[in-house]
Amino acid sequence: MSKIYPPAVEEQATYLIEDLYESGFFNDYEITNFDYINEHVRDVLTEKFIDGTLDEEFDEIFTEEEFEQFLKELIAGSILYELKDKGLVNSYDDENTEEMFFLTEKGKKYLDKKAKD
Repeated sequence: MSKIYPPAVEEQATYLIEDLYESGFFNDYEITNFDYINEHVRDVLTEKFIDGTLDEEFDEIFTEEEFEQFLKELIAGSILYELKDKGLVNSYDDENTEEMFFLTEKGKKYLDKKAKD
C-alpha cells in the first residue's frame, strides 16, 4: 500500500529534492536510485508537518545539526538500498516494524573475496 502525504509535504519534498539535485549532492555521492530518497524525505517532512514546523521558512525547518544528520541518513539509506538491489544485503521488519538489514550469501561471498584481494 502506497503512502499518501499532505500537499504541503509533497511541495516541500519536491523543492528539497530538486535543491539537492541542483547542488550536486546526488552526483557527489553517486546516488542514482531515488526510491529511498523520495520516501525518507517525505517521511521526515511529515514529522515536521505534524510538529507544526513545516510552515516555517525553509531554512528554519531544520537546525544545522538536524540537516547534517538528515543528509547522512539519505546517503546511508541510499547505499543500503543499492546494496539490496544488487542482492548483497536483504532486510526484514522487526517486531517494532523497523527495517533490519543483513548480509546475504552473495554479500558474504563478496566480502570474503574482497578480503582476499
